[in-house]
Amino acid sequence: MPRGRSYCFERLKSSRLCFQGLVVLAGLSVSFGQEPAAPASTGRLSAEEEKLELLDERLADLRHELETLDRRETSLLGELHRLDLEIRVAGDELERLKLRLDRGYRAMDENLKRIQVLEKSIDELQPYLQSRARSLYKLGRLSYVRLLLSVETPSELTRAYRYISRLAREDAEKMRVFLEDEKLLEQAKAELVVQTEAMLQMRKELEGTTRTLESRRASRRALLGEVYARQEMTGSLAHELEEAKEELGKLVESLAAGESAAGSVDLPMRMFEGEVGWPVEGELEARFGTQLHPRFKTVTVRNGIEIDAPVGTPVQAVYEGQVVYASWFQGYGKLLILQHTGSVHSLYGYLSDFQVEVGARVARGAPIARVGDTGSLEGPRLYFEIRAQGKPEDPEKWLDPARRLAGREPVN
Repeated sequence: MPRGRSYCFERLKSSRLCFQGLVVLAGLSVSFGQEPAAPASTGRLSAEEEKLELLDERLADLRHELETLDRRETSLLGELHRLDLEIRVAGDELERLKLRLDRGYRAMDENLKRIQVLEKSIDELQPYLQSRARSLYKLGRLSYVRLLLSVETPSELTRAYRYISRLAREDAEKMRVFLEDEKLLEQAKAELVVQTEAMLQMRKELEGTTRTLESRRASRRALLGEVYARQEMTGSLAHELEEAKEELGKLVESLAAGESAAGSVDLPMRMFEGEVGWPVEGELEARFGTQLHPRFKTVTVRNGIEIDAPVGTPVQAVYEGQVVYASWFQGYGKLLILQHTGSVHSLYGYLSDFQVEVGARVARGAPIARVGDTGSLEGPRLYFEIRAQGKPEDPEKWLDPARRLAGREPVN
């Protein structure tokens, strides 16, 4: 008759007298000798969920805007706008994939740790169960009953019964844990296979999205290179920029006519002319006023200034006010406009994203957006204007010169 380990375990599992009450409890997750796994950081998971939801919403908006653009006749600025949107879509998709990959890797790590704990628990239980199986097999089907019958004096029967009952319960519990751990181990290994396949697929998506992002950026650079190389395209783009400037002036006039900072107790911004803090630290790249465009070689009137700063740099409100515009505006990319007391507006362009919504009241120095390169022809920077009674004024006359970051000479 075979006496191997598997046969002994089958004898253990089938003996009702030896293992009364042996059941596998549904949903049991804590194994014998296993410390409960530390819960994942609730705060981190919550922040990730919020970020993923925000990315999903932003991607839906961007794709909708792309669909709208595809149905319109596009100009050079429109084409740059479309490429900017495609770059943002690819960038957001890349960020979302990186978040999902990070979560996936953490889940795999937790699963691997769980597998290691289960394997250790099984390895620790096997020698004991093998030994007990051999002992019980030698005693036969009525193992514990025979032990009770082997007691010689009736006075020791109660003590022997308690000991044997405890021993039977311990054997049954360890066998239950062993079987449960084996089941959980099989499930964990199967889950690990699924996780690995999913991660490999996400890695492929990540690589594809990265290539798409680089392709869109290359297309934008190529378009600008073609514009600068061909005189007729340069003139066309310069003309479109002038039209965009006029449209921006009309927008500010309509905002000034239709909006009011009702209930505001702010002092008029004009009182602080020359003392207002800069919206972002950086080198001044372009000044206000009439100048020769360095690329188009055309005389233009610049209504604002441009400040060099890395993408993602926080942009601050230069004065207390209300957000009256926060959207894409052709020629200026993502544009935010604040209305201040005294019929003054401050404008912030080329942004990467907004930190506030239309209608919000913001304090002086509050973060309102982040630096980007949307709409910019020269790379990451902030476009900044100040308009009083709808007319553009030199922002440097408003901003405190002591707060300006020293740097190289600005482009004139």
